[in-house]
Amino acid sequence: MVRVLIVDDHPSRYKLVTDRLEACGLQRSDIKFVQSTNDAQAELETHQYDLLVLDILIPAWPDLEPDQINSADLLFSIQSGDDLLKPRFIVGITADLNGSESTLDEFKRNTWTVIEYSQVDDTWVEQIVNCVNYLKEGGHERPPADYTFDLAVICALKEPELEQVTRLPWNWEASKPLDDVTFFREGVLCVEGKKYRVAAVHAPRMGMVSAAVLANKVIERLRPRVLAMTGICAAHKSKAQLGDVIVADPAWDFQSGKLKIEKNKPVMEFSPHQIPMSAHLRGRFEDMAGDAHLSAEIVSDFGSEAPSGFRLRIGPVASGSAVLADGQVIEEIRQFQNRDLIGVEMEIYGVYAAAEQASSPQPKCFAIKGVCDFADPDKHDGAQRFAAFASAQVLKRYTEKFASDLFGS
Repeated sequence: MVRVLIVDDHPSRYKLVTDRLEACGLQRSDIKFVQSTNDAQAELETHQYDLLVLDILIPAWPDLEPDQINSADLLFSIQSGDDLLKPRFIVGITADLNGSESTLDEFKRNTWTVIEYSQVDDTWVEQIVNCVNYLKEGGHERPPADYTFDLAVICALKEPELEQVTRLPWNWEASKPLDDVTFFREGVLCVEGKKYRVAAVHAPRMGMVSAAVLANKVIERLRPRVLAMTGICAAHKSKAQLGDVIVADPAWDFQSGKLKIEKNKPVMEFSPHQIPMSAHLRGRFEDMAGDAHLSAEIVSDFGSEAPSGFRLRIGPVASGSAVLADGQVIEEIRQFQNRDLIGVEMEIYGVYAAAEQASSPQPKCFAIKGVCDFADPDKHDGAQRFAAFASAQVLKRYTEKFASDLFGS
C-alpha cells in the first residue's frame, strides 16, 4: 500500500491525478489532501505517508495568503525535527520554475524532485503517477541480469545538453524515478518499423565522479545495450574548430599520476589509463565521418546561427576534474600525454570506466561531444547551444543508421 499526502490550496486541480492513481490501484482513502502547512503538520504528527506532494507557494492556514516561506518552514520541520513522521519521499510542485531562486534551491536539496504544474500540459500528472508507481513496485528491486533498454544517454548538464537530446523525435514520456535520487526520461526510437527503448538522464553536477556514479546506476538499473554520452567539450585549436563534433577514442584522466619532489620542486609523473572505444563502434563512426551531407544537414537544421565548417572527428579526448580556461593546460596535455589530443572535458573517462567495469551484460559505450571553446578565456556566445545540438543530432543519425547493428534485430 502507498499513501500519498498532497499539500496544496487548490486541490481541485488534482482530479486527474487522483483518477490516474485510482486506476493504478490506489484506494481513494490512501490519498489525503490538506490546504495549508499547519494542516500538513497536524497530519504528519499522527500518520505515516510514503509520498508528500508539496506546493511551493502555500498558506500557513487555509484563510491566509500563500507564501513560499511556509513550505520552506514545513520542509525544515520535517527534515530536522522529531515531532513529525517523515514521508519516504517529498516532491515539490510549482507553477513557476523561474520563481524565487533561493526557495527552489532549498526544495531541490531537500526533496526528491520539483515538478512544474501546467494548466495546458498533463506532463506533471504523469510525473506524480510515475513516482507513485516507483514506490508501488518496491523502488529498490534489482532488475533481471539481461538487457532492458536498447540505448541510455547520459549528459552532464540538464541545459543545454539533455535538453537537446529530449528534443529528438523519440516519443519522450514524462520523467520517472531511476532510484531514490535520480530521475530519467524514457522514449522510443523507431527505425524501419522496429521500436527501440531509449532512456536519457543528466548528472546532478559536472565531473568524472558524478558521471561515473550515474553511469553505474544507469547500467545496473536500466541494463542498456548501448550507453552513450552527448554534450559539450573544449578542443585543441590545431585539431578542431568551434562546432565540430568529437567522438572520444580513447578517453583518459589527464590528472592521473604521481606527484613527487625533484630539486625542491613538485613534478608530476603522468600515468594515464586510456580506455578505447570498440573497433565495431569506431568503424561505423568513420563511415559517418565520410558522409559529405552530414555537416550540411545538421547546420541547416540548426539555422543561420550555426558555425561554418562543421566536421565529425574521431580521436583522443582527455577528462579532468577542473574546467580549463587558461589555454595552457590543454597544450601541456597534448605535449606530455598524447600528441593527437583533440579535446578535453570533465566526464567521458568516468562513463567509459563504468561501462568497462560493468558486470555482464556489459553495454557498448561511446561519447559524442560538440566543441564550444578552446579551453582558454576566449568564450563564444551561443557556441554551447550549437555544440549540444550537434552532438545530439550525430547521436540521432548514428543510432538510426546502425540501429539493427547496435541493438540487434
